[in-house]
Amino acid sequence: MRPSPVQFVLPRPGKAISGMMIAITVLWVGLALSINWVEVGVGIAQFMAGTTAGVLRGQVWRLFTAPLFHDTSSPGPFLMTLLGLYFLAPTLESRWGARRMLIFLFGSGAFAFATQVAVGALVPKLNQAMWFGGLGMIEAVAVAWALQNRDAQVRMFFVLPVSAGAMVAIIFVLSVLNVIALNRHTSEGLVTPFGGMLAGWLFGDRSPLRRFYLKLRLRQIQAQTAALRAEATVKAEAARARRAAGPPLRVIEGGSKTPPKDKRYLN
Repeated sequence: MRPSPVQFVLPRPGKAISGMMIAITVLWVGLALSINWVEVGVGIAQFMAGTTAGVLRGQVWRLFTAPLFHDTSSPGPFLMTLLGLYFLAPTLESRWGARRMLIFLFGSGAFAFATQVAVGALVPKLNQAMWFGGLGMIEAVAVAWALQNRDAQVRMFFVLPVSAGAMVAIIFVLSVLNVIALNRHTSEGLVTPFGGMLAGWLFGDRSPLRRFYLKLRLRQIQAQTAALRAEATVKAEAARARRAAGPPLRVIEGGSKTPPKDKRYLN
C-alpha cells in the first residue's frame, strides 16, 4: 500500500490536548517571567523539576510534574513540546477520548523519567541529577501515533516528507547518537527518550499489555456468559420437572354446592 499523501490541514486538538498545551504555556510563561525578571519562583521550579535523589527518597510526584516544567532560559524545548502535541496527539485523542489521552500523557511522561532514574542508578555515566521537560512524553506520542498511522506521511521540519516508521527510526537514531556522544545539553537526560518510546509502544493501541488485558476481559466475559447459561439451564430443568409432575393436589371440603372451577381436581 502506498503511503497516503500529506494533507496540509491544521489539526484540531480536543479538550485534553488543548488543556495540556494551555497548562504548559501558562506555566512556562509564568515561571520564565518570575525567574528571569522578578527573580522569584525558583522554589516552584525546584519543587516541580525531577531529581534522581528525590525520587529515590520517595518524592514520586516529581515524575509527573517534571514533564510539565521546561527550561525557562530557552523557549526551544517548550515550543517543541507544544508542536509535538499539536501535530501528533489530536489523532490519538480522537480515537481514545480525553480521559485516556490525559492518562497516556502523564503516564508516559512519568514512565520515561522513571526509566531515566532506574538506568541512571545502574549506569552512573547515564545518570543525571536533575531532569525535566516534555521530550519523553512527546516521543511516546510519536511512537503511539506512528503505530496507529503506519501508512501516513509527515513533513519533518515542515519540508522533508517521511513515513511514520521512518520518523520513529530517525528519533531512535538521534537518541542513540546522543548517548554515544554523552550529550549533556538535554534537560530530560539521555535515557528518558528511550523510556518515552517504550511507553508509546506499551501504552498504545498495539501494546502487548493491552492485548493481554483484552484477553483477560474476554475470558471474564466468557466465564460470566457460561455461568448465566448454566443458571438458565437449571431453571429451565426445574420448570420442566414441575410441569411434568402435574397440578398440585388441593383439599375440597365436602358439602359444597358450588363445584370448583378447576375440573381437574374432581378426578
